[in-house]
Amino acid sequence: MALNLIVMEKITDYKYALDESSIVAITDQKGVIKYVNDNFCNISKYSAEELIGQNHRIINSGYHSKEFIKELWTTIANGKVWKGELKNKAKDGTAYWVDTTIVPFLNTDKKPYQYVAIRSDITDRKKGEEDLKNTLKEISDYKYALDESAIVAITDQKGIITHVNNNFCKISKYSTKELIGQDHRIINSGHNSKEFIKELWTTIANGKVWRGELKNKAKDGTDYWVDTTIVPFLNTDKKPYQYVAIRSDITERKKGEDLIKKSNQKAIEHAHILELKNAQLVDFCNIVSHNLRAPLINISMLVDYIEQCQDEIERKEVLVKIKPVINHLMEVFNELVESIQIKQDTEIKADRIILKDCLDKVLRGFETQIKEYEADIQLDLNNAPIIYFPQKYIESILTNLISNSLKYKSPKRKPIITIKTKKEVNNVVVLSVTDNGLGIDLVLHKDQIFKIRKTFHKHPDAKGFGLFMTKTQVEAMNGKIWADSQPEKGSTFFIEFKNQNV
Repeated sequence: MALNLIVMEKITDYKYALDESSIVAITDQKGVIKYVNDNFCNISKYSAEELIGQNHRIINSGYHSKEFIKELWTTIANGKVWKGELKNKAKDGTAYWVDTTIVPFLNTDKKPYQYVAIRSDITDRKKGEEDLKNTLKEISDYKYALDESAIVAITDQKGIITHVNNNFCKISKYSTKELIGQDHRIINSGHNSKEFIKELWTTIANGKVWRGELKNKAKDGTDYWVDTTIVPFLNTDKKPYQYVAIRSDITERKKGEDLIKKSNQKAIEHAHILELKNAQLVDFCNIVSHNLRAPLINISMLVDYIEQCQDEIERKEVLVKIKPVINHLMEVFNELVESIQIKQDTEIKADRIILKDCLDKVLRGFETQIKEYEADIQLDLNNAPIIYFPQKYIESILTNLISNSLKYKSPKRKPIITIKTKKEVNNVVVLSVTDNGLGIDLVLHKDQIFKIRKTFHKHPDAKGFGLFMTKTQVEAMNGKIWADSQPEKGSTFFIEFKNQNV
């Protein structure tokens, strides 16, 4: 009797523990519910009275297939334990999940006479799994969209490529096998500077996102441009453990930008040429107005005088005076025609000029004057011994400048003429011709120094055309000329030659 009491107490204890920890239901062999504990009522939201006498269809959510339910019943009807997860429906229509073990109780014929279903609530876990599944699906969708629309590569923290998508292979013309294990130097075009690449790596190594445009080179040597975003993935120490580079092909856009840039540059160049031509036209009109008006007025007055003159002798004297005026007019006209020809000669070819040889040739034309005046000619051409410039122009320019240095020498000292070259930045060479002659008062004549028919000293051979022609020839090749001069001390003329890749 005491033994039976002890057994019953233990059974009661086990049942209490089971009821407290689990969701319990007992059905007969037909599946009709005979018992439910409080946990079953709490999760199903049915009372015990509503459940007793019903079968488990009362909580069927319809989630599981008929095949699934049939397999469950076949298992337990054969006296075997069934374990699995079930999605049920509570009285208020809400769904819940239970991890279920159904144990058949067998009679002496080994046939089930009742079933005990022991369940635990796994709704939160299943919700977490569903959320995780949805998140993974969403990530997979994002990855698919990204792979379809972008060029993607993943590298480790050292920059070694660990993954590339098909778009990366297509644009780089490398296979996946050729890229995995390499770093991005395999597609480096050399276009971006070391400083640019260093700034990129410094940014991502510090855990920051880098955005910019990169020019890369494909396997076949062709260049392509990509708009790039590099995202560092950080570990728990906030240090990058890998980098994801997402790129889009902007090669066509960059080509378009380059065409626009070139078009704009050409438009600017054309505008500059038109501006220069307009300035030349205005300058020419001023020259014509200033230099041709006087001789034309003189001729007109002489013609009027001839028409009014009654004395034949006087008429002949006037006719004699017209000839030198006409000759002067023709001389000025020819000079203007020559200057216009230079300004129009925009396609003239630049020659490779060895300045020492060119100066030797020019100075031979002044041998008599140099010897007579005991002139000292000093050459310093080592810094830029070669220039690219039309041969006929440079000979004319040097001839004019050396001629002026000798022509306007000081009577107080022997002439010293120094010719130097200096290489500047941006492929520019500056040539200077310095003398110790009479000099020019730039305070009075600064704006007149390169004008036609302007002279600053009395000399029988002075025409005021040499410096005008020199300036015309220099500017015809987009060069620049200027002067530094002081009376009685001498002059230096500077000429800037552009595009001198020497």
